[in-house]
Amino acid sequence: MCALLDKKRKVKGYIIGVSSGMFGAAGREEQVSYIDISQKAFYSALKGVNFTMIDIERSTEFISPEIEKRVKKLKEELGIEIGFHGLTGAMGARGIFLDSAIEDDYLRTHEALIRDLERSGKLGGRFYLQHASETTPYGWLGKDLQPTAIVDIWGRRLNIFLEEHPDILNWLINQPEITECFRVPTRKEMAERYKADPMIRYRLEDIVIREKGIPPEKIKERWEEIEKEIDKKAEELAEKNVKKEIIEEIKKTTMAYGPERIAYLVTAKWMSDSNDPIWQGIVGKKFEEVRGNPRVWVPAVSAKYIWGHFNPKKLADPKPILEKYDIYFVIETAMVSAGIEEEYRFVHPKHFVVLCKHSGTKYFKACIDFEHILGAGINPDEEIDSMDSDGGKYVNVLHVGWPTPLQPAHYPIPLGSEQQEWLYRWMYKLRKKGFDESEDRFIIFERAAPIGQLDPVLQSTLALRKIIKYLRLDVPPDKLPLDFYGIEEKDLKMQETQIKEHALDPIRGLLKIPEEKFSFLGRAAAAEGKGREWETEKYR
Repeated sequence: MCALLDKKRKVKGYIIGVSSGMFGAAGREEQVSYIDISQKAFYSALKGVNFTMIDIERSTEFISPEIEKRVKKLKEELGIEIGFHGLTGAMGARGIFLDSAIEDDYLRTHEALIRDLERSGKLGGRFYLQHASETTPYGWLGKDLQPTAIVDIWGRRLNIFLEEHPDILNWLINQPEITECFRVPTRKEMAERYKADPMIRYRLEDIVIREKGIPPEKIKERWEEIEKEIDKKAEELAEKNVKKEIIEEIKKTTMAYGPERIAYLVTAKWMSDSNDPIWQGIVGKKFEEVRGNPRVWVPAVSAKYIWGHFNPKKLADPKPILEKYDIYFVIETAMVSAGIEEEYRFVHPKHFVVLCKHSGTKYFKACIDFEHILGAGINPDEEIDSMDSDGGKYVNVLHVGWPTPLQPAHYPIPLGSEQQEWLYRWMYKLRKKGFDESEDRFIIFERAAPIGQLDPVLQSTLALRKIIKYLRLDVPPDKLPLDFYGIEEKDLKMQETQIKEHALDPIRGLLKIPEEKFSFLGRAAAAEGKGREWETEKYR
């Protein structure tokens, strides 16, 4: 299953791989093993597998001297295949924010996406993986200063989107968030201010009288009518001026506290009103019903911003690159920070599946990292159970190891352990939802340091091979045989016999009746002087 294959690859199925590790995390004496992409790729050849997920620490690794030639040689001579884990904050990278609504972040991320997909494809990568969301959690945006240059899902200034959607702008002028972010009053606040201002009322009174052609002698008589018209004019003037101020503020690049919230609110309202399929798949209710719970609706907006990178209006389109090189783009739950574990914008694999379905390309897939989702407070059983019935087919990468919320653990999977059982149960559930061998599925052990005398990759690979063996046999988790745990039936019977034979050893010599050391056959062997041979052969 791990032989060298290219675009003409016919054999499909589960592929066990290992992550390369990082130059920046290695000791000085080990760093030569990570000195460039080809050295990282070679790692799997030493571990009994021939798929390496290369951890990219700098995009410039792609342009190391003669790197294409060296990687090609590894593929042709050793049959090594590769995938890429893109830049992340966990590896020290900065500025890769797929779901950001800040103009600089959006444009820089899009440029990096196009650049690194092209470079990954040139080197023959099977996939290019990126963390779905490393942006500041929505609920924390009010604490951060950000530039007011916010953009829509296509990377255009948000004022362009609002001018194209006047209904959304009409809604926005009544939202209190605009006051918090831009110091622009709502329509209601500004109207009340105009109504209470004597100078403004005087000017509006003059306008109303002239427009209605009311003679001076009739003003007192028609004053009630005039006052209602003044209030109406004040409302209209407030609406016009608030809209103007919002548009002007969005055009600026001054700093404010969390203006990204405005872009997310606007997008949420638009998605809800237009019955966007991503909104329906993730939220399923009107925005007004869920507005008070950002954990419910923010993931849909985050997904839509990622969608915008793959369905651009003016920026470069990544889809032709994916098709040209037959390479998958894969999103993964980020390694979340302690203290805000459940606050990240986009972390749920079941939500990733919805985005994959509506991404506009078959080359958009999801990764489940069990360590990362546990760290984000996600129960794997509940997550997979609540996933769409065909959700497993949109997952083509798993990151596996000892499942734990502590990150980054990257501990090995002990053969015969309950951790191996857990992973089997989750993969079995995924297989029932389409995580089958109709296409390649990459199961990657993210490497760890040795523990005692045990090689973590070898140990984990043995456990994964057992998992794959019984997935193919479609054995339910509660019906797994002893072989799954690395125990052969004959070994177990031998141990049972030994236990029975030696059960009374602790009281040997204490009994008042003659003791027999041998069985009937054993006594016969001893009588012939073959006692030692009997002892060594009796369990064969």
